[in-house]
Amino acid sequence: MIANRVVTFAALGGGVLALLLAFVSGQVLFALIASLFFALSIIIWKYGYLLIPFFTSATNIIEVRGSYNIPPTRDCITKRTGGGFYASKFLEIKFYESMIDKRENDRSSMIESFEKALASLKNVLKISLMVSSVDLTKHIDKIKAKRSAAESKRRRLPPNSEELVRIDREIAMWNRLLERITHGDRSLEVTAFAQTTAFGVTREEAISKVRRQAKEARTIISSTLGADVTELLDTDMIKCFEWSYFIPADTEQMRDEVF
Repeated sequence: MIANRVVTFAALGGGVLALLLAFVSGQVLFALIASLFFALSIIIWKYGYLLIPFFTSATNIIEVRGSYNIPPTRDCITKRTGGGFYASKFLEIKFYESMIDKRENDRSSMIESFEKALASLKNVLKISLMVSSVDLTKHIDKIKAKRSAAESKRRRLPPNSEELVRIDREIAMWNRLLERITHGDRSLEVTAFAQTTAFGVTREEAISKVRRQAKEARTIISSTLGADVTELLDTDMIKCFEWSYFIPADTEQMRDEVF
């Protein structure tokens, strides 16, 4: 499978190449048309989850995935049982605060807020966290390169130069940053999402219930935890559904899927 980032960069590179050919060959019109199609392909491929529901709703297309169905609105996943229908919606949760950088009192406050959020929920909610370590090797190499450049510049300056004070501060800044990264807590990348499910005698009843539940969960989580919660649609929703069975095998695959 071709990586998402490779496809994006290839499409962007093709558009740039088309523009360069336009200026070299003089055929501006055809090159601009090619670039336009490259841009449209990226928009549809990357943001198709916003566009496709309009087409599927207009044509009333229902996608079938084994025993599961995705309605034309592509905002939930349904399943038929003997007594009715189940419907599930998925929410993306973006946390902007971490307990690692908090004092003891602030940590207690965050834990209390999380417990209040859970106690306020009226329906079952599954919150999933995918955690992977962040490789800081390249970032560390860049910092070391900048520090070396500053040290080289300092050696070339005369002893009485006014620039020495600023250079010393810059070198000290890079040293502190390296110390914090190499000897501090290991950086982690977290992807969080939630799932809520409703049951109804008809598919429409189940979908209507799960939409209300998702709206309630979104309001409670965002207001109590100070997080940004958004409802997932189309391919992003399907991705979270499939993660219930198989998650990304490594950090690189995880970054590719959430790119």
